[in-house]
Amino acid sequence: MTIRRHSASGAAALSALAAATALGALGGALWLQRKGFAPCPLCILQRMAYLGVLGFVLSATSLMRVGSALGVRLLQGLAALSALVGLGFAARHIWLVLHPGRLCGLDPLAAVINHWSVTQWMPWMFRADGLCADTPAVFGLALPFWSAAGFGAIFMMLLAAMRRGGRS
Repeated sequence: MTIRRHSASGAAALSALAAATALGALGGALWLQRKGFAPCPLCILQRMAYLGVLGFVLSATSLMRVGSALGVRLLQGLAALSALVGLGFAARHIWLVLHPGRLCGLDPLAAVINHWSVTQWMPWMFRADGLCADTPAVFGLALPFWSAAGFGAIFMMLLAAMRRGGRS
């Protein structure tokens, strides 16, 4: 019983850390936007992936209290999938930063994103007005590198949480 309780609390702690990481990444992105860096379409898609991670992890955490192990693992799996999708967007963004001749710019993807309902409701969060190669450097690395590191760390935390939660 105590082994199960410790592994469940470890899984909850890892899930909470993953949620805090996603929330921190979103907060950092909004702070940089406030400082004058307009988000590009890939930035917006990464924000949505971080929101997906955050929503699924918070839902899983609420189910942990109820004791629905299957629901918790499903939601943690969806959060991990959101992290992988976000990592894919970040990888594409990194490629564009490393190949400045290839810009996503204000392309058809930006037009599509800017016409989504969620963009109309919260333009301060989801409006894509920037260029993909015009990203700020934080501690010497372009922002998409940090985003990829965040998604990678979240993915690993969620895998560890799912593994710990499955022990009996």
